[in-house]
Amino acid sequence: MGERLRGKKALVIAAGQGIGRAIAEAFQKEGADVLAATLHPEKLQGVCPAVALDARDRAALFQLIGGLERLDCLVNAQGVVPTGGLLEATDRDWEEAFLLNTQSVFWAMQAAAPGMKARRSGCILNIASVAAFKMVPGRLVYAATKAALVALSRAAALELAPYGVRVNAICPGTVDTPSLRERAGGPEGIAAFAARQPLGRLGQPEEIAALAVYLASDEGGFATGGAFVVDGGMSL
Repeated sequence: MGERLRGKKALVIAAGQGIGRAIAEAFQKEGADVLAATLHPEKLQGVCPAVALDARDRAALFQLIGGLERLDCLVNAQGVVPTGGLLEATDRDWEEAFLLNTQSVFWAMQAAAPGMKARRSGCILNIASVAAFKMVPGRLVYAATKAALVALSRAAALELAPYGVRVNAICPGTVDTPSLRERAGGPEGIAAFAARQPLGRLGQPEEIAALAVYLASDEGGFATGGAFVVDGGMSL
């Protein structure tokens, strides 16, 4: 067990698998009091306390966050990856992706900010994507949601900085998660994803979680308004 987050209370949204789960586990190992929120809390049995949450439900988000006695760090890891270009994407693709990838994060920050401002401390980490900066064919809607999330994070960081509240976006590249493996469709697809990376491999969720620990800790106390790209060189 580490001590870097000792005494901090954290909420990790979308912690059932992938990057969100890795962050919840890393925070807990560093001494944080972690509450995980996910559509499937049973996946975290024996890992950390977990509650059921659909992040698309504004009322549920406000009820959960408003009911916390204290919140030092909010992590928004929720997201969906729609496919399709400008002419293929539908209104439904656009609306559903923005609802989960961007609007739910906006709501969660709205719910958490008053308490953090009152305590004059706090950390918000939003999991964006390198897709906010590097365009990939067939990911138009996804790129738009993540670029919006980076802008949202930076604007909130400026607004909350006078109160000692820090907001940062983490922008992973291609990370080996259940979601990626589902999209890859098998070993050949995984190998193809890895071959596109300058480092020649996929990122691991734990590598993203390591950055999240730093940003949530006192060591990262001067970092706010950042969009930290961790992509194995993909954006090069």
